[in-house]
Order: sequence, then structure tokens, then C-alpha cells
Amino acid sequence: MKVGIYARVSTEKQEESLDEQVRMLVEFCERSKYEVYKVYSETGSGAKSKREMFMELMRDVEAKKFDAVVVLKLDRFSRSMLDLLTSVERLKEKGVDFISVNDHIETTTPQGKLIFHIMGALAEFERSLIYERTKVGIERAKREGKVCHRPRKNINLDRVVDRYKKGIPLTEIAAIERVSYSTLRNRLRESGIKLETRLMED
Repeated sequence: MKVGIYARVSTEKQEESLDEQVRMLVEFCERSKYEVYKVYSETGSGAKSKREMFMELMRDVEAKKFDAVVVLKLDRFSRSMLDLLTSVERLKEKGVDFISVNDHIETTTPQGKLIFHIMGALAEFERSLIYERTKVGIERAKREGKVCHRPRKNINLDRVVDRYKKGIPLTEIAAIERVSYSTLRNRLRESGIKLETRLMED
């Protein structure tokens, strides 16, 4: 099986830790008889950085250049549970498996698939709680006569289209623009912009 390795640390002071991550992941792949297609490693906070190597990894996922993504820990791959599940769902749609070595999670196994089903249910529960809290807050604000809507975020659609043509998935473009994937997709449709149906299809 051909795999892509992804490793990340939060600060430059952890460069040595990054090398250690890569070493452990390469050794794991050697023991498992996996062929390493490429090592994608970078330094930067998952919440703040553009994570260029992560974006390159996801572009290669789109191109189906390997069969699985291997990381050391879940928190090295994504900044939150919701982001993690969104990214893994993209892998699943492309037929690419996900392996987290220290967490003993592999979507290549029935046990690993079950764990992610449970995590998905928890994430959906979290989304429901956020929705309910937001709804209650809006209703309270209305009763108090406060303005409830937030200003419409300006999105440079020309820049979005340019990035898309360069092979960057819309999910990653949305993260860069700091909007949700659904918001970006709807804004494109409102503006009459039709992209090739790589990610725009329902």
C-alpha cells in the first residue's frame, strides 16, 4: 500500500520533535510494509497557519496519488474534531484510508471504521448543541431589541476561482478565506460562477 505521511509541530522550537515524528512514522511504514509516496511536514499552529503542506497533501489526495494518509496523532492532522472529521470524510470520498499510529486508529479495519462512526456522531451532536445555543441567543437578543444578524462577509471570488484552478480543494479555500465550505459554495452559486464539478456537486 502506498501512503502519504503528514507530520506537524506548532512552533519552530519543536523542529527536533518534527524530525522525531517523521522518523517514527517512516519506521512504522517500514514495519507495516507500506511504500512512502511522500513526507509532508511543516511547522505552524493548525488554527492560525495556512498549512501549505497540508493543502498539498489534500491536493494529492484529490489526485489519488496514494492509498492512505499516515499521522502520528490525531491532533497533528487537524485543529479540531469537526475539522478532523471533515478532512477524513474527504479522504473517504476519494477512497483514501486514514491511519493514526499512536491512537491505534486505522480506517482499513472494521474497528477503525467503527471509531470514526462514533466520532462522527459526537461531532454531529456538538453541531446540534452549537445550533441550539445560537438559536436561544438569537431569540433572547430579539426579545431585547438587539440586532441579530451579522454583516455579510466579503469574499474575493476571483481569488477563489484562481486558487481552485490551481488545484486547491474548495474545503481548503474556505479555510483560507475563513468561511464555511457551504457559505463559499452558496456565494459562488449566487454569483453565477460554475466550477468543474470536483467539489461543487451535491
